[in-house]
Amino acid sequence: MARTHSLEQRLMRYAALVMFIVLMLCILLVITWGLDWFASISIILPIVAVSLFAVVKSYKLTLDVIERFGTQLDALANNESNSWHLAQYQSGRVANLKNDFTKLSDKIAQSKRHYMQTEEFVFEFASMLDLPIVILDPHGQVYFTNKAFLNTLTTSNVEGLSSADLGLVYNDGRWQIEKESRFKRRFIVSAQTFWRTGRNYELLTLFSIEQQLRANEQDIWQRLIRVLNHEVRNSLTPIYSMSQSLQTMKQQGQITPSPDLAQDMLQVIEKRAQHLLDFVNSYSAFAKLPRPNKQQINSEQVNLRLQAIFPELVIHSSQPVNFTADLGQLEQALINLIKNAFEAGGNTPPTLNWQQENDGVVIELTDSGTGIANPDNLFVPFYSTKTQGAGIGLVISRELIRNQGGELSVNARANKSGTQVFVSLQSR
Repeated sequence: MARTHSLEQRLMRYAALVMFIVLMLCILLVITWGLDWFASISIILPIVAVSLFAVVKSYKLTLDVIERFGTQLDALANNESNSWHLAQYQSGRVANLKNDFTKLSDKIAQSKRHYMQTEEFVFEFASMLDLPIVILDPHGQVYFTNKAFLNTLTTSNVEGLSSADLGLVYNDGRWQIEKESRFKRRFIVSAQTFWRTGRNYELLTLFSIEQQLRANEQDIWQRLIRVLNHEVRNSLTPIYSMSQSLQTMKQQGQITPSPDLAQDMLQVIEKRAQHLLDFVNSYSAFAKLPRPNKQQINSEQVNLRLQAIFPELVIHSSQPVNFTADLGQLEQALINLIKNAFEAGGNTPPTLNWQQENDGVVIELTDSGTGIANPDNLFVPFYSTKTQGAGIGLVISRELIRNQGGELSVNARANKSGTQVFVSLQSR
């Protein structure tokens, strides 16, 4: 196994070799000249002293240069690119090393500038995304969030909060959101780790589970409705046509004009067929929602329209609220909801309240009626607790709101009879 030696040991060995050779040469010179001991000491002592001084000085100078290079490297590691500790060397190998260090320092400074510009671009780009993004520092504290992430929280101030405060936990090698959290909706979390200033940071991207479920649910129902529309219409149209033809034949005398059971049955067939055609047409509207024509509107515009349709409706609005929405679709959704509120009964009329929250507006509709009979089936198409209900009004209302980027939620009132409906819309 090869023995390892330090640079200092090698320099001392070479210095000892040099001193040994000088001493041997001096002794050989004394012997050759045949000098006495006084003359020999007078010659050997100065030569040995000067040689020893030169060797020691070279040893110290070499170590000093190495120490200075180490100090310069430490300065570069601490981003002190302008510091230099070998300024007195203007030529030779040390000067060449100085130039190499200068080039390295410039390259490190340039890379740092590129890194800072890239980081600034990434943060600015993340700020513009609609995808919720949060960056956690090595201590789990919130370091950066974009606007989309703040919109998912029940609080707008995240300064000083940790991942645990938000409800973000790291379990089994992945990030998860606890049931009791500060998020308004359910998300799955995608995580990436990156280095910044020598420390680990976590970049978490949130993907809405509800948005995906919502899209799948809407797609399924739209497909079902298209099938029902096609099959029922194909069956009812000829039935309706034949019933009309039979009645026409009866009126023309081709069938006895006296009232009989056949005529009654034909009338029933006609009425039921017409009712089912109207029924299918109403459900077709759910599968054919037009794209919203969003414009800047005012809550007072909506209030005037609703008050004209529902004079008994109580509207609370301390000051006008401006927001962007499709007025026609919003009005249709609110009419459906208010109609349900009145039909729910109650000792007092329903109330409508406008609230400005962060970058959005929340419309709260409250009634004191019988409440929610079966909350699990609230948004199930074709389901209704009303005797004459078609089970489509609440579903269409939700889709009209979602069609504009909003959200509709229906909840039972806490400790009171009745229902609370919340419509959330963005201001822009």
